[in-house]
Formats: sequence, C-alpha cells, structure tokens
Amino acid sequence: MTSSDPTDMKLFIPGPTHVRKSVLAAQARPMISHRSGFMKDLLADVLPGIKTALGTDGDAVVLSTSSTQAMESVGRSVVRPGRRALHLVNGNFSNLWYELSVASGLDAQKCDKPWGDAWDEATAAEALDAADDVDAVFVTHCETSTGALTDVGGVARAVRASRHHDALVCVDVTSSAAGVPVRLDADDLDIAVGGVQKAWALPPALALGAVSARARARMKDVPGRGYANDMLSALEYQESKAMTATTPAIPVMQALRVQLLDIESSGGFEKRWDEHRAMQKLVLDWCAKNGFDVLAKDGFRSPTVTSIANGGRFATADLVAGYKKRGYFVGGGYGKTKETHWRIGHMGDHTTRCVGEMLAATDAILEELGAAKVG
Repeated sequence: MTSSDPTDMKLFIPGPTHVRKSVLAAQARPMISHRSGFMKDLLADVLPGIKTALGTDGDAVVLSTSSTQAMESVGRSVVRPGRRALHLVNGNFSNLWYELSVASGLDAQKCDKPWGDAWDEATAAEALDAADDVDAVFVTHCETSTGALTDVGGVARAVRASRHHDALVCVDVTSSAAGVPVRLDADDLDIAVGGVQKAWALPPALALGAVSARARARMKDVPGRGYANDMLSALEYQESKAMTATTPAIPVMQALRVQLLDIESSGGFEKRWDEHRAMQKLVLDWCAKNGFDVLAKDGFRSPTVTSIANGGRFATADLVAGYKKRGYFVGGGYGKTKETHWRIGHMGDHTTRCVGEMLAATDAILEELGAAKVG
C-alpha cells in the first residue's frame, strides 16, 4: 500500500471528508424496500437529528442528490414568474448558485463581494436597496472556496427591513451544517439545504434541507417546478406517506442514522460545534505563529475550513506534494486562489489531535522547502 492509496490517506480537503469505518460499514447493511415499514423507520429515525442540526421545529426533507442539484431545486421551487432571484456572491460556490438560477431560466441578479469577504446585515441591505422585484435571496453560509462565514441571520434581518420584506431567504449550508450552528427558525430563514459529504462526515449522495412554513406556502405559487426538482412534492410525499417520493440513497441514509446516533451519544450537536471551533483555533493559531495570512476576514471565518495564503514563500503544489508523501490529502486554493493558497478542511469527524498532527506535518514540509517562518 502506498501513500497514494485512498484507504491510507488522511483526508483534509474541505469535502468530501474523512468517513469513519463504522459509518462506512453501515452502508453494507441488507438492502430494504423503499416502500416498506423499514423505510418509514429509517426516515423517522433521521428526521429529528436533521431538524436539530438545521435549527428548526418545522419541516425537514431528505433529497437523494448532490448539493448542486439541491441548490438548483431551491431556485426552481421558490421564484415566482415575473420576480427576481437575488444572489449574494462572495466566492465560487455562491456564484455557482447564481449560474444555476440562470441555467434554470430564472431572472437572476447577483451582487459580488471580494473573495474572503462575507455578507452581513449592512452589506445585504445595500444590495437589497439596489435590486428590484426580489422574490428570494440566495446566500452561501460557508463559502468553501474561501472559508468565509456569512452572517445569515443578519442577511435575514436586512431582508425583513427592506422593501422586499416578503422575499424568501435561502441558504446553502453545504460546508456548515453539522459543523456550525444553523438556526433556521431563530434567524428567520426560509430554506437551508446542503449535502452530507462535509461536516456531516458521510459519503456523498444525500442533501438535507429545512423549509419554513412561508417557503412551503410560496412553492404552491410557483409553476414549472419540475419533478425531480420539486421540493414541495418531496415534502408532501414524505409527510403523507412517511417515505421519500423517489427511491433514495438507502445506504447513505443508513450511514446517516449511525452518524446521528454517534453524535447524540458523544454529547450532541453543541459539543460537535465546540469541537469544530477548537479545530479552527488550532489552525488559526498556527497561521499567526508562522506568519501566514488567512483569506477570510477576521470575524467571518468558518470553523469548518480555512484558506491560507502561501505568501510567495513556496509553491502550493510543492506543499501539496509534501502532504501526499506523508499520507495527507490537502488541496490548494480554489479557482483564482489555486496557486496562492491552500485550504485545510477541519471538519466532520476530525479531532484536535489529528489536526495537530497534520499541522506538525506541515511544519516538517515547510522546513524541507526552506519556507519556515523567519525572524
């Protein structure tokens, strides 16, 4: 076995992330019918934990799809004819959501912030003032390309105080859910949706969502929601039949049930969120000690992923190669930061111990590259 064998790699990219063996093994349980009592039991077992993670006492939905498909589903489900989708963009994946709206034929407008910035109440209010006919606002909680964490509660307050006060607030929580508190009810959000391959520490193929009563009512006024893209029909079928509308990714749902039980037995989501903040602190402290700048602005940094500038002290590709030689899979920056940054995914089932070990390996690599902190 070599260090390039994925079974031997320590996976620290910002998703998909490390999946524990017991969670992987849950996928090998005997297959069940998706139209059986076993399926009803499985869905009933996972919905309460999803609601806790997404901060709602209302509707939660399981979609057997990628994060990207789920994001497209949201746009097609909530924007009414003659109205506009406003996208608050601050990186690659928030911009992707805008591109999905355009590809779906929606009237979409975007407001851009520089990479590393995040949205808050004041900046969202400015964007809303400059927009017309806004039916829904789309924002990414944690921008995976930069590690910036937007104040989605502040965005919601800006929407409610604007002339677009009835606009829905839709949030991509792909890189935050299960690693960062999401408070759909408390923050007056309307939809939170994201895949499970990041802080949930599960194999891909599921997206989990929470939907407000306001959003559910809006969906009834939106024609052409499609079939696979129709969040309302998924909710209604799940509610009336206690099963998913279409054949779900049953093995990943089995893994989700095991993961939720493990999270509960280990102290619940509050403890999990604390652990993510502790992992983040290790990385940020290491950056400060070694003189590396972080892309995301102070005060808006995600506990799940950090993008670090190499400062011209070495080639990012050489650092990545050094990680691989030591059995670590850590990637460079994303898009326009690919050569100038590297990103550490401190999320999911990683611990402060394994993050510390990875940072010690980083020290050794920098020493080899002659890029250790000077002065």
